[in-house]
Amino acid sequence: GSISWHMGKTSFSGPLHQQQSMILVPRDAPGVKILRALTVFGEAEDHADIIFDNVRVPATNILLGEGKGFEIAQGRLGPGRIHHCMRSLGQAELALAALVDRAHRRKAFGKIL
Repeated sequence: GSISWHMGKTSFSGPLHQQQSMILVPRDAPGVKILRALTVFGEAEDHADIIFDNVRVPATNILLGEGKGFEIAQGRLGPGRIHHCMRSLGQAELALAALVDRAHRRKAFGKIL
């Protein structure tokens, strides 16, 4: 089966940014129920609505140690933002090209615009 990683609250004390951890969870673990895929910019890739009902995994599945969830997330934000910006720019370029093409072919009152 495949494995996914998740961030969740693992402590209720200490600095707020150190109360979250990331953990590896097998998708076929008892109690994991994937409700539906979520889309990002129209693509269903690696985001989903998931219910965890008494899921148990070893403590060794915690990534980088307890309380390091935000540290991991911050390291992933930059590349993720660049990826989404590149996709948005690509879509904008396609839309502009379609508009230019239509403007070159558009007729109004019997003449090309």
